[in-house]
Amino acid sequence: MGFFNKLKEAALKEAKKKIMEELGLGGDDDETKPTMTTEEFEKTKPDELRKDIRMISGCQDRQTSADVSNVSSFQLPDPAGKAGGACTSTLLNILYADEQVPEDDLSFVEVLEEMRIKLKSGGYSQIPQLSSMNPIDVNTKFDLVPDTATGTRRAVMIGINYVGK
Repeated sequence: MGFFNKLKEAALKEAKKKIMEELGLGGDDDETKPTMTTEEFEKTKPDELRKDIRMISGCQDRQTSADVSNVSSFQLPDPAGKAGGACTSTLLNILYADEQVPEDDLSFVEVLEEMRIKLKSGGYSQIPQLSSMNPIDVNTKFDLVPDTATGTRRAVMIGINYVGK
């Protein structure tokens, strides 16, 4: 299990325990009282767990994400440096290309599949993964910040694009 999934699991477990205690249903240690179903938990979970956090990681947990010494092979419009991450550069390549055809929106599945195909054709064995704090329909339009986001909307993209020698 990856870091993001461990963090998510721990947060959900702690929140469920807190909710169970507040409802007088006992915590994880009390086997004699009824337990909350997933549906009940989803209805009563605290706002902290309602955040829409999504992550595309560069590879599976058992793999290593590749660095490349020259990102020019990814045909980015404005590479920030000569070296960078293969996954980051591939994702940017796909997003820049998608931006050129605004009437054709890619889904989460299509973005991941295209990333995997491009990485494999480039000789990379890593397989990008999608994780989400909450259930999402992976066939919906891919957006760094979804249209349904309310309040302060933020998108953070952390990638490796550094100036090489």
